Amino acid sequence: MPKITDVILSPDTFFAEKMQSAEEIRFPLIIVLITGIIGAITGYMMGELTARMFAGVGAGMGEIVLVSSFAGAFFGVLLMWIAGTGILYLLSMVFKGTGGFKRALEFIGWGFIPQVFSAIIGLLVALYYFPMVQVPVLRSFQDPAVMQSAINHLMNDPSMLQYRQISSIISIIFILWSASIWIFGMKHARKLSTKNAAIVVLVPVLIYIISIVYTIFSGIPAPGV
Repeated sequence: MPKITDVILSPDTFFAEKMQSAEEIRFPLIIVLITGIIGAITGYMMGELTARMFAGVGAGMGEIVLVSSFAGAFFGVLLMWIAGTGILYLLSMVFKGTGGFKRALEFIGWGFIPQVFSAIIGLLVALYYFPMVQVPVLRSFQDPAVMQSAINHLMNDPSMLQYRQISSIISIIFILWSASIWIFGMKHARKLSTKNAAIVVLVPVLIYIISIVYTIFSGIPAPGV
């Protein structure tokens, strides 16, 4: 079992040494799955709030919301890992990067270690704020304006708003931490210079951060925020 501290404290050395051994996707997968499970718990809690809002609509709606919220949060992390690696892999082609997709997937997975901490802190923040959220109750789907008003009321509830703002800040901090690991992961997985690897990683990460900041000021809820 590789030392987690080596990934965090010396990612350049860690990935250089990993290049000398066969590809091993098992441990990165475990890291991503742990992140997904913790995130799914938070997603389930968010789903409970939404289910309460739809409680007056009809039986079964709450269960659908809960399952979809849990599954969406869990598979969203897996998608972020696979699709994110794909985006970085394609961007690295601009700098004539070489190396297989599986190795890139492995190294990006190691970079999800900070996301485990992010998910844990996000869950703790949710446990604090969600019980204070005042949830409106819908009675039917007949009036789209009423439905939109209820959703806006839920998302702009003072406690929900504070939760979204704090969780957004947490997301930004920890995605930057992950990015600092991904840079060296892509450097070795795709045989890039540190400068080019930084460009490959930071361009999509900065776009992601801008989208988070935009959702805070626009009032639009982002996935997981």
